[in-house]
Amino acid sequence: MSATARASDPSTWTDAHLHVWDSARLAPPWLAQAPQLAGKFDLARYVAEGGVRGGLVFVEADVAPADRALEARLFAEWGEASGLPWATVAGVDPAGADVLAEIAAVRGAGGVSGARRVLHAGDVPFTTEAFRVGLHRLGSSRIVFDCCVRWTDLAALEGVVASLGDARFVLDHLGNPPIKAGWASPERVEWQRLVARVASCDRVSVKWSAMFENAGRAMASDEIRPWFEWCLACFGPTRMLWGSNWPVCFAPNSGARLAQWIESCATLAGELGADEQAAILGGNARRIYRVVVEAAASRRR
Repeated sequence: MSATARASDPSTWTDAHLHVWDSARLAPPWLAQAPQLAGKFDLARYVAEGGVRGGLVFVEADVAPADRALEARLFAEWGEASGLPWATVAGVDPAGADVLAEIAAVRGAGGVSGARRVLHAGDVPFTTEAFRVGLHRLGSSRIVFDCCVRWTDLAALEGVVASLGDARFVLDHLGNPPIKAGWASPERVEWQRLVARVASCDRVSVKWSAMFENAGRAMASDEIRPWFEWCLACFGPTRMLWGSNWPVCFAPNSGARLAQWIESCATLAGELGADEQAAILGGNARRIYRVVVEAAASRRR
């Protein structure tokens, strides 16, 4: 069992949104347009850059559909080798022709308790009936679905979530807020309204992650504060999970570093009570993704 997470000791935190890959073994197609992220971004590199050690949730990296099961197997390999509690959010397309077969294929790797399909890359029809049916099947399989959407799509997401009473969701990256527009912008006001509406469904949690990516730069704790505090007020401390979004937010030559994100988050989380810190920085991720249970089950295979 992992130590209780506390803001003053990031080694106790669980990372609810970690990407790892070795492009020599499996390369997502989009790396062709992002050569700065090609190569080996593995756990050794993550730890060397200051990564946390309380637990890991590996998140799919939009690999080609035919490679999703291989990616899940690589996550299991790396998770087992880490000696840390871990779980996987695997690549699954809810609107796929045979979503049950997709679920079975990735679950065969072990440790899979979540699924994701990136929904902000182009025109993804995530409000279709086929997509809803797939989400229902994920929910029936006790697989949480990560919603990676643009903030402008939150109204549509609200309708999808509300129509599925047996499924649980995690909203990635605070709903990808319009940070570049600024806190004083009308876009921020609309984001706040939409986030609050999505949060009104108690089956949705939110990840505190990817703010550097949405800002296009590193952010100090005081800049992060209003966006974080709004989501905390909407979702509460039992439905918020901390994540790094490493290495996407911290690509070489980006000027942003994982240590900066951890330091800023530690400052804000340190203002909360001990129980809230424990939940946001680790307990919620372990509960929602069944991190410890799934890791132990995988070791018994």
